[in-house]
Amino acid sequence: MAAVSPFGAQRLDEISSWEQFKLLSIRIDRLDKWAKPGVLCIGDAAHAMSPIGGVGVNLAIQDAVATANLLTAPLLAGELSLRDLEKVQQRRQFPTVATQFLQIKMSRNKARRKSPGGSKIPAIICRLPFLRFVFGRLIGLGFRTESPLLHK
Repeated sequence: MAAVSPFGAQRLDEISSWEQFKLLSIRIDRLDKWAKPGVLCIGDAAHAMSPIGGVGVNLAIQDAVATANLLTAPLLAGELSLRDLEKVQQRRQFPTVATQFLQIKMSRNKARRKSPGGSKIPAIICRLPFLRFVFGRLIGLGFRTESPLLHK
């Protein structure tokens, strides 16, 4: 184990049993309904993301911004309804589904080539280099960016 571990051999002395190892199971799924009376699920509570692309936190923040934008006025008016909560899912559903679809495709893409830097990249990006920028934007900013509204 020490030969393949990215940590020093002394760190491995901490491990006394295979029971200390845990398998991280990765799931990509989402709730059918994000809201019920009195509760709204966003981020990981509404949609589990793969760690591919590191976009889970991006979606969670975008969900939070959309939630604030959509619910501030009804909350301030004291008239928040289930319909108001459901508007968050209506707004955030497409970016979630599209991002999960992209993650599934990326995880299943077996046709990869070595780039000059040594990393493996999908073959289609080698053929169509502009896709690097498209995928970079989608991973960095998402399918629907959310901008905070300034409420008074």
